[in-house]
Amino acid sequence: MSIEITIIVTIISASIALASLIITGQNSLRTEMREQRKEIQGQRKEMQEQGKEIEGVKIELASLRSTVETYFRVRVDPPMQSAVAEPPEDYGAD
Repeated sequence: MSIEITIIVTIISASIALASLIITGQNSLRTEMREQRKEIQGQRKEMQEQGKEIEGVKIELASLRSTVETYFRVRVDPPMQSAVAEPPEDYGAD
């Protein structure tokens, strides 16, 4: 009977040790998950801020592009009007 009690005690001890290992592992996983969640939230905020900056850059780029296009359109393709309002015969040109 003493061998049977020893086996039962050994099984119970092993079960308790295994349970404590499982619980410790789960607790450490939960802690890591919380830390990762905080990191992800911080990265999400940074990405949102960078997205706002990118939108601002897009707006500035569009403004610059329209300014450059307008400048070169006026310089390269001047209006098709004559420089003076009256024809050359009216101001004495030959």
